[in-house]
Amino acid sequence: MAGMVASSTWILVAMAACGGGTVTRAPSPAPPTTGRSTPAASANTTPCFAGGRPLVADEIHKRLEKHSWWWSQEEPDSPPPEAFGSCTVHRGKIRAADGTLVAELSCGVHILVRGIRDDVGIEIGARGADVMPRWTVPHGPLVCIGNGPDQTRCRYDRPDDGDTDFTTYIVAGALDTGTDALTGAAAESFFSSREVVEIQHSVWCH
Repeated sequence: MAGMVASSTWILVAMAACGGGTVTRAPSPAPPTTGRSTPAASANTTPCFAGGRPLVADEIHKRLEKHSWWWSQEEPDSPPPEAFGSCTVHRGKIRAADGTLVAELSCGVHILVRGIRDDVGIEIGARGADVMPRWTVPHGPLVCIGNGPDQTRCRYDRPDDGDTDFTTYIVAGALDTGTDALTGAAAESFFSSREVVEIQHSVWCH
């Protein structure tokens, strides 16, 4: 068990270092949309496209994939700033007109505001209890580790034959003092009542 926790902890921490994809697609004229509902859905909270339907992380990544290579490009080689609705995308960062950081692109989409949904329809403001019933694909145990003084990162381990990490949910609240990680039922109990405050949506992260 200790080996599994250590491995899971390393994988969760390593996610931040991964990059983006390689295919450049022309931007489409309309924002991504989905009909999936989520417990956190709120009217008129869609970033970049005010009043529109919530955006979908996978579709954002496909549309803006060329900007996800910022981590491996020198500034002069990066794509120029691009409009995304009322937002601007440059060097992997999607910013609102007032400068608010909406999301960051890499090997996935780091979601920082409400109105962007992951592949199971979850957005910021949902609870862990909303996330868990939606994970129907084969997976390992839930693992939660600390993420600073007042946050915790939780994610299902991928199965042994999986080659892509699952999405990580950063929730409000720290683990108990002296606890480095929780797995399985203990992690689920902790996660279920916590509010999701950030989502690191995985597209091809390893």
